[in-house]
Amino acid sequence: MSVATAVDPVPGEALRAAFAAPLRVSAIAAATAGAIGAADIAAVLDTGSTNTDLLSEARQCAPAAPRLRAALKQSAGRGRFGRRWHAAPGAALLFSLAVPLGEAAAPAAATLAAGVALAETLEAALREPGRGDAGRIDLRLKWPNDLLLDGRKLGGVLAELAVDRAGRRTLVVGVGINLWLDAAARGSIDQPAAALAEMQPLPALLAQREALLGRLAAALLQAVREVAAQGFVPWQPRFMRRFALLGQAVRIVEHGACVADGRALGVDGDGRLLVDRGGRVTAFASGEVSVRAGAAGERA
Repeated sequence: MSVATAVDPVPGEALRAAFAAPLRVSAIAAATAGAIGAADIAAVLDTGSTNTDLLSEARQCAPAAPRLRAALKQSAGRGRFGRRWHAAPGAALLFSLAVPLGEAAAPAAATLAAGVALAETLEAALREPGRGDAGRIDLRLKWPNDLLLDGRKLGGVLAELAVDRAGRRTLVVGVGINLWLDAAARGSIDQPAAALAEMQPLPALLAQREALLGRLAAALLQAVREVAAQGFVPWQPRFMRRFALLGQAVRIVEHGACVADGRALGVDGDGRLLVDRGGRVTAFASGEVSVRAGAAGERA
């Protein structure tokens, strides 16, 4: 079990400026090991939302090859149900990947597989010699789209589908992972949050951010393609190994209203959350509900 501190280091003025410096496309491309070419990677200082950018392009014309768009800052970053969040420039890895697919994977299944791929790749990177305390890593997944470090939100995934005028389908998967959090960022988050600065020194994170982004993007691309070809079933055991809510009391919320209380059993082959409601098992689709751990009681 990881025992990371509740408050991560915050960079001083010089490091803040360094984190706000432009991302190097060549370094990102090299880290993908050929999975994504430099010509298909864009790195911008500021945008509304990398997902919105790629969705807009894909609706006009589906890309011929995977496209990666990264930003230092998003002024209109969003999560599920349109939730907004903000971070200082360079304080998070913010990127979206557009994957052209003949029969695109369902966004719900792709979201779960993407979470697994991100967690596995991130843990492998942190366990490399000289890159953090391997004994302190506890990366788990809160269904459907949260990446947790020590039970606190480290990042999230948002998968959306675009169809162009010719009917070609593109899956756009957006990712946000906290590198560091200042007081303003923590104050804007409605749940306990974590950052990679708890695991690694800030200068090391700065030096490695493009390489880490490229590795994560390549793993994400592979996950999306595998789910599109094989479905979620092969990913189900891998998700379950990191499932943060197993056996916990949960509350299913839809449009702000509680629709069910119960105990989380896991996910099925389609990625739906399985909840025991007093002896009756109900499956909930990720596009319909949110999950809150620690709900009081269980009801049918």
